[in-house]
Amino acid sequence: MGLLPLYGAGIVACLLVLLLEGPLSAVEFFIFFAVGPSFLIYKSLLKRKKSSGEIVWYPSSLLLRDLTYGAGAVMLIALGFYIYFMQDWDLQTLIKKMLVMVDPEGQLKDTEPLLVKIFPFLPGLVAFWWGVTMLLNGALAQGLLVRFKKNLRPSPSFEDLKVPMLFLPLFGLSVILSFIGVGYLELLGKNSALIFVFPYFFIGLSLIHHWFHKTSYATAGLTVFYFILLLFFWPILIVILLGILKPWIEKSTSSN
Repeated sequence: MGLLPLYGAGIVACLLVLLLEGPLSAVEFFIFFAVGPSFLIYKSLLKRKKSSGEIVWYPSSLLLRDLTYGAGAVMLIALGFYIYFMQDWDLQTLIKKMLVMVDPEGQLKDTEPLLVKIFPFLPGLVAFWWGVTMLLNGALAQGLLVRFKKNLRPSPSFEDLKVPMLFLPLFGLSVILSFIGVGYLELLGKNSALIFVFPYFFIGLSLIHHWFHKTSYATAGLTVFYFILLLFFWPILIVILLGILKPWIEKSTSSN
C-alpha cells in the first residue's frame, strides 16, 4: 500500500497511546514502534532505474547499515534516560527495589549480583533488541506479502551482507572504553559495543546461510543450527566472530 497508510497508522496509534497512557508512553511508543518501522520501510522501498530500464532496489547491506545507525540513536536516547534516572538512585538499591516488585517472595534474590553487572548494559540491550525486532518483523511481514503476492519490492537477499569498514575500529574502540573508560565513557563503551555487535551477528548468520545453501541439506541444517542457537549462548559468540572475520574468510576462500 506504500508509505502514506503506514504514516497514518503510526499517527493514529500514537494519539491513542497518548489518550490512554499519557505523554511519556506516547513518546516511548513513537520512538520505538512508529519511527522504527517507518524508517525501515521507507529505506526498503527506495529504488532507482538504470538506463536499461532495470529497477535496482535499496541493497540489503545498506539496510543493515542504516538499521545499525538507528539502533545507535535508540541507544543514545536510552542512555540519556538511564543517566537521568540513575542520578537519584544507587544501582544496588534500585535493583533491590525492582526485585521486591517483581519477586516479593525473594526467590530471585541470588540473581542480584548478576543484575548489578548487567544493568549498565541496559540501554545497549534495549537498542539491540529494537534492531532485532525491526529486522525480524520486517522479514516476517515481507514473507506474508510475498505469499499473498502483495509485495511492492522483491525480498532482499541477506546472504551477502557487508558493513562499512569503519564499524570494526569503532567496535574495537568501544570494547577498549568498556574496560579502561571511566564513568560515562565506560558506560558509553559498554553500550556502543552492543550496537556494533548487532550487524556482525547478522553478517555471521548470512555467511552460515550461504554455506548451508551450498549443500543438499540446507533446510534441515539451518533448522538444527537455529535450535542450537536458541538453546546455548556460546554459538552466538561464534556467529559474531564469523561476522567480524567474514572479509578475511572470503579472501582466503577465493584465493584457494
